[in-house]
This record gives sequence, C-alpha cells and structure tokens, in this order.
Amino acid sequence: MPEPIIKKASLREQVVEAVKRDLQEGVISPGERVTEDALVQRLNVSRTPIREALSQLAHLGLLQQRTGGGYVVPFPTPAELRDVIKVRKLLEPAAVRIAAEEFGPEEIDRVTRAIEREAAACEVKSSSRFAAANEEFRTSIFQHISNKALRAAIAQFNPHLHLIRAATLSDVDLRKDIVGRQIEVRDAIRAHDGDRVERLWLSYLTLAEDTLIRAVTNWPPQPDFGRVAVSKTKVVT
Repeated sequence: MPEPIIKKASLREQVVEAVKRDLQEGVISPGERVTEDALVQRLNVSRTPIREALSQLAHLGLLQQRTGGGYVVPFPTPAELRDVIKVRKLLEPAAVRIAAEEFGPEEIDRVTRAIEREAAACEVKSSSRFAAANEEFRTSIFQHISNKALRAAIAQFNPHLHLIRAATLSDVDLRKDIVGRQIEVRDAIRAHDGDRVERLWLSYLTLAEDTLIRAVTNWPPQPDFGRVAVSKTKVVT
C-alpha cells in the first residue's frame, strides 16, 4: 500500500500562520499597521505570498485593509465583544465540564505545566510570554476533550483572542488574578467536579468581558498606537 502524501505548507500558508502566532501572542497589537515591506524584510519571502497571506488574513477578519493601502489590526466595539463573550459562554463551560469528566493525570499535568509557565511570566515586562502560556492553557483543555465538534467551534475564536491579550495582559495584577482562577479551574477538573468548574469558568469569562470593555473604551493603551508591526516569526522556505 503506498504511503500517504504529506503536503508541505505553501509560503502563503506559512506567512498566514506566522502572523496568526504573532497576533495570538500579543507581538502585534490592535491598531498596529501590517505592511508588505515589513513582512518581506522580516520573513525573507517574496511579495506574492505575502500579498496573498494578507488578503486571506483580512478575509478572516484578523486584519483590515486601509483606504490608503496596507492593513491594520482592527479592534472590536464593545457590542462586538459582548457578542463574542456570549458565544464563548455557551461553548466553553460545556467544554470544561467534559474535561472534568474525562481528564486523568496526564491531562492534568499538561494543564499544570501551562499554569506554571504563566505564573513564571507574571512579572515579565513584555506580555508576549504570558500570552503564549495563556494560549497554551486554553489548548491544554479545549483541544484535548473528546468532542471534536466542540473543539472545532471553540478553535474558531482562537485567532481573535489576540485582541484580549494585547488589551489586557500587560496588567501584572490581572495576570496574577488569572493564574489564581486557572488553578481553581484545574483543581475542579482534577476533582471531576463539573458543576464547580462550569461556575468558575463563567466567572472567568465575566472577568474577561468586564476587562475588555474597559480596555476598548480607553483604547489605545500605549503611546505607540498605529506603529508598523514587524513579525518576529521566521518562515521556512
């Protein structure tokens, strides 16, 4: 029987994933401009795959094309944020309940390692390290439950969570609060307490909603709002 063909990711796909990672980790923040020139220089890739990748990212809603040319990372309105949180409140509590029913020592260890990385990054000035560990925490739960349809539904929101991280995770006290809440979630999953973990996660999402609404209302949070973003991820050609 012939071996299956493994398709190598195209340059366009690699650029898309590189920019997504930078968005998710807070390397590129809402309000920052993303240009072909900056990506060509940083990723050492020709303009054609860069242009195709930027167009795809705009189609996904992760970038917004500017009238004068180029792209900018958009940030949502309070109403849009509330809509996203409403959907997350429908999906994510069900997912953590499943985790409480299914997870054993191996899965709990994976969650614990992510929390430990977040705790270690609490005092670090840059938010990107904490944001990466925060994404790892979500993945350690939501991408390891057995319900594939629910995993896929939740994953749709992952690229958009960079807005949350960029807007809020520079606050050290908030980071510590998040870590404390995640420890409680981990402990409830380990105790197989589905009711408690659902309540904890709903409270966690309410905190996210309140924090985000304040952040968007007071946007931009940094004096370099509107600067040109440069991806820190390299593409393999």
